[in-house]
Amino acid sequence: MGKTVIVSEETVRDLLEANASLSAWYYELSAALVAAGVHARAPDDAARASFVEGLGKMFPEVAHVASTIRVPRSYVPPPPAIKPPPPIDPSKLPR
Repeated sequence: MGKTVIVSEETVRDLLEANASLSAWYYELSAALVAAGVHARAPDDAARASFVEGLGKMFPEVAHVASTIRVPRSYVPPPPAIKPPPPIDPSKLPR
């Protein structure tokens, strides 16, 4: 069993926002690549290791845990259960 680590709500929020933003980018870029008839290579072990090292620097509260991850597992966000809503047209917002 893992060790309990207490992090601030701000850190949890930052990590959740980053995950959500990166997942959204992943879907947008994946759709664009499919539409263009091309594909991207999956990040290799070294690229994923570099990103987890950066997380430890950006979020000192989780640096110890991040330092124990030598090669992060490959992660692909799960398919969305529903299609995201269309963007909001600012001109249709109440004033």
